[in-house]
Amino acid sequence: MLSWLWNDIYDGLSIDKEGLARIRNISKKMPFVIVPCHRSHIDYLLFSYVLYENNIQLPFIAAGSNMTFFPMGYIFRKSGAFFLRRSFKGNKIYSEVFTKYLAILLKEGLPLEFFIEGGRSRTGKMVMPKYGLLSMIIQAYQEKYCENFAAIPVFIGYDRVIEEKSYLKELGGAAKSPENAAEIIKTSKILTKRYGRVYVNIGEPMIMKDYLASQEKPIEQMTLEERQSLYRKIGYEIVLEINKVAVVTPFSLVAAVILSHYRRGMSHSELLDILDEFFEYLSMKKVKFAETFTNREKAINDAINIFVQEGFISKIEAEEDEAEEIQEVVYSLKEEKRINLEYYKNNILHFFIPLCFVATSIVKNNEDLISLQRIMSDYKFLKKLLWNEFIFDEHKDDAEDVNEVLTYLHERKMITFVERDGQIYLEIKGKGNKKLKPFADLIHNYLESSWIVIRSCLYLKKNPLAKKDWSKKIMALGDRMYKKGEVLRPEALFQPNYLNVIIFLEDAELITAIKDEKIDKKEVSYALTENRAEMEVLRRRLFKLL
Repeated sequence: MLSWLWNDIYDGLSIDKEGLARIRNISKKMPFVIVPCHRSHIDYLLFSYVLYENNIQLPFIAAGSNMTFFPMGYIFRKSGAFFLRRSFKGNKIYSEVFTKYLAILLKEGLPLEFFIEGGRSRTGKMVMPKYGLLSMIIQAYQEKYCENFAAIPVFIGYDRVIEEKSYLKELGGAAKSPENAAEIIKTSKILTKRYGRVYVNIGEPMIMKDYLASQEKPIEQMTLEERQSLYRKIGYEIVLEINKVAVVTPFSLVAAVILSHYRRGMSHSELLDILDEFFEYLSMKKVKFAETFTNREKAINDAINIFVQEGFISKIEAEEDEAEEIQEVVYSLKEEKRINLEYYKNNILHFFIPLCFVATSIVKNNEDLISLQRIMSDYKFLKKLLWNEFIFDEHKDDAEDVNEVLTYLHERKMITFVERDGQIYLEIKGKGNKKLKPFADLIHNYLESSWIVIRSCLYLKKNPLAKKDWSKKIMALGDRMYKKGEVLRPEALFQPNYLNVIIFLEDAELITAIKDEKIDKKEVSYALTENRAEMEVLRRRLFKLL
């Protein structure tokens, strides 16, 4: 049945055979825990199918209790799923029983699978990891239910996801629709369409015994706070590894190119020029490209044609009577269709982030010479601002990231280095600024989202606001700023972006959350802190980078 499904709606599976061999080898030595990213409901069935086809024991899969609806709950359960509540708060017995269940599975040497992001990513990029299940599994190891286990990061990616339309509604602020049989019937329309290829890549396994032995202090001697910090660190390492083995597809690359500026269209030659720059950088990073890139021209043209067929972009052919120098195909993008492409851009955006930060600093500074000190300062600012949006490699310090990018730009003859008065400066060469701008523009919508939320803090100036009321005001302000032309990209109006900016402002102690313990639901309100001067510094600094 599943073989029919893959062949009917997909053009095939691209499987990491070497990674599967590593899993098979590990399975002979210890229990293993599959930790995939979560992009689609298809994920529940996909990796089990891959393991089954390769004669590897199937895992028990942790699934949310929202997936128990008929008939899918029955199918998922028969496929190895077990169901858990979204939150264990206030139910100690449930938590202890569930922890014991996981421990027994590990004791029996049975493989597990859980989605560390919690739910499906609606944005196309990695969601910050959740640590609940991970901590329970490590706790079982601590209590000697197993001598060792391996956590295996897995990337599952799609040329196109079947839930595309519902994701777009939720990003615009619509309530998450509950999973039920009716929704599945609606989704059955997918059987009349093709969704490209599916990609499965397997990251470097984390052997837990070895990893814990490398820590400065044995886990048994750690305080509760130190253990929780360790769980967060392990979770972050896993999602970082998933990002490292993500696949660049023709769809994600073309989407990134098309969204690399806010104009309504671009010529075919302009698209190819930007695509070449993006491809060169990704090649330098040694990322994994989809196998269809073996014929790069065909892969790119196929992706463009599908975007045209789906109505994401329009293809305007050259007129025969036009002058030869302007006879060129043009691709036009409607504003409301940008959000369709944003999901696929986000699939690979993490690969570009260091260069995006450096490019933003360079193109937004109008001086002939830009100090290395200025670049570093802007880089640190952007990283702090967008810390909750992206997974950063904590094994590399900021200077290492910046130097790697600048070395690349120098080799590509976009910049040169100049020394004056003992300081290093950058000078833009030739078309360097033009080539860097598309990289800077890849993250511009996130800066615009930040600008909207920071502007909306004016609503908190007099009195605190309930979270839901403030969220409505943020959405309304963003819509108004977009219509006035103060915000250029509709993808800046995504609700998850706003929520991450709020987390940043709270962490920076520029706003504070106030909980009313008298109310059962503990409604949260937000208020400005006394750090008004720091808020103004943030506002001015961000404005310079817009």
